[in-house]
Amino acid sequence: MRKLIGLALGGLLLLASSVPASARDFGTIYIDRQTYRTFGTPANVPAGTGTDPLVKFTNFAQDGVAQFGPGTGAQGGRWQIWLATWTDLGEARLITDFDDVLAEVRDGDLTLQRAPEMDFRCPIVPDRGANP
Repeated sequence: MRKLIGLALGGLLLLASSVPASARDFGTIYIDRQTYRTFGTPANVPAGTGTDPLVKFTNFAQDGVAQFGPGTGAQGGRWQIWLATWTDLGEARLITDFDDVLAEVRDGDLTLQRAPEMDFRCPIVPDRGANP
């Protein structure tokens, strides 16, 4: 198992060093309270075919929050976009974990709306400058 994890991490490092110069940088996203750098590729993703949930906030300035990341077994970079809206901006706060998004929805503090027309494909790599 450790060898498999080591191989996966090695692949991520190789990917990080081979990001194409033409890739469009989308900034960072949060996964399990860690930040990851995202970049765009010319890969086409037809509307509604995203498989990995990614939350974008509509009325609060923060980076997106994804459910899956490298090493979780599900992340393939085909982002299924959900729009989160705080129902009371007085309750708005930085969220860095998908489970926290779901808890805020259960509490009625956030609403989620699926936006299939916004689905896209974009690989991620660890954000070396932000994580310990």
